[in-house]
Amino acid sequence: MSIPTEKQRRDFPRFAWPVRIAPSVVAGILAALWLSEAPDPAIGFSLSGPSLVAPGTKVGLRAWHLTDQGVDAPPTIAELRDESGALISTTTMMTSLVQGLEGEVALPEDFEGTAFLVARTKIDGNEASATYSVSVEPDAFVAYQPGRETSPFQVYELGQLRVIDAEAAPQELDPRIEGGACVPELQCWLSVWVGEKATRVRVVSITGVRFEKTLLGPAKGFLRFPLFVLGNEARIEVQALGPVDRVVASREVRLPVVPGGVSARASVDGRQVRVEWDELGGSGPVLVDVYRGSQWSYAFSLTPAEPWLPVPLDPGVWRLQVRVDLFSTNTAGVTHVVIPSDSAGTALEIAARAVLADAQREGLDPIAMAIVDGRVPLDQTQDAIAALFGPRNFGVVSLATVVSHLEADSGSGRRGILRWIAAAIILAIGVLVSLVLLRLELLAQARARELLEGFEDDEPPPSPAPSLERWLWAFVFLVFALIATLALSKGWF
Repeated sequence: MSIPTEKQRRDFPRFAWPVRIAPSVVAGILAALWLSEAPDPAIGFSLSGPSLVAPGTKVGLRAWHLTDQGVDAPPTIAELRDESGALISTTTMMTSLVQGLEGEVALPEDFEGTAFLVARTKIDGNEASATYSVSVEPDAFVAYQPGRETSPFQVYELGQLRVIDAEAAPQELDPRIEGGACVPELQCWLSVWVGEKATRVRVVSITGVRFEKTLLGPAKGFLRFPLFVLGNEARIEVQALGPVDRVVASREVRLPVVPGGVSARASVDGRQVRVEWDELGGSGPVLVDVYRGSQWSYAFSLTPAEPWLPVPLDPGVWRLQVRVDLFSTNTAGVTHVVIPSDSAGTALEIAARAVLADAQREGLDPIAMAIVDGRVPLDQTQDAIAALFGPRNFGVVSLATVVSHLEADSGSGRRGILRWIAAAIILAIGVLVSLVLLRLELLAQARARELLEGFEDDEPPPSPAPSLERWLWAFVFLVFALIATLALSKGWF
């Protein structure tokens, strides 16, 4: 009998190398396919602007591209087109000092109906655009409803006036926060309108307020108290005092509070406007959105070193919203400025008419009525305007935003072909390895029979017992087929 030696089994080493290197080759193919399938940077190009505008006005716009590294500002052209697609006006948007881009487009005086705002840019060689429709209507100035997301304990609430001595009490006792809301730990101002009767006023903290001065007067008109809110809720009592500081009238007030917000104020020099702001941790560059009535007309960005708006404003009432970034609308600081003119009247008259124009919706304002009646002296113009617009400085106008993504992936066809090629190669390797394993199985069976036949035994050799190993080649082929199927799946990578 002759027993085979290792040197006689040369078929095994010859066929073993494909089995050994096949996993490494498949792993390399999958890795290359995974790298080629790495997603392109998302093109989420956003445009923010008004949805309702008036003819003959300017329309403020902001645009930005949000990436993994932050907010990008690619060169952008903004266009205004009519329903037929004809170009009405265009502008090149400027890079903001804070985030994204800013600018405005002008509407002609004689245009009404539906128009389309279009922002076009190129990102990583791909064209991107954002488009949405706007309504151009003559009465667009009465359309907005500003508001904030706050709790009921952070909204201005004026309690009932309690009169103890009618003869000594003032006719008015109207306290208001000038900036619209107090930001915890930042100074704000309480303005108390007492009318034409000289009155001494005292303020008492009920919860969450620290006053720098608690007693002022006697004085007519407006008495102003600097204060600090210490938490997320603030309540005070305002007391009118008579002889020997006896309380003759009082009312409780819940102060409006915006945690983490911006405190904004503005002053006017002719038609030029200077904006000032405070925020926790120090003041940095801010975005300033300028409204004429309800319409967003300008988009600016300012720094503390250059706080003047870059363009003069036309006569009338303007609303300014100041925020630290594109996504913090709810914490914006709000202030109003009034630009007077010889034809429109004094700043007080323009402000009172603007407030009384909303009387049907908000009710008559006692300070506006006092201005109309001539009971507010001109030397208190700034105090009157600050108090008059105080409650109107609380709400924030939210803007519509549209986001445009690429509709087609230019590399999807090429990557689809790569997936089919990779799957074919993996399947071919699976066929090769399976054939090798089948060949080795057949050789092993043949040599086993030779060994058994070589024994000198009268009994016939036993039949080999069934074994799952003889089906190993089929199992390996199934595994490679599954890997090839996964390689065809785009969602897997």
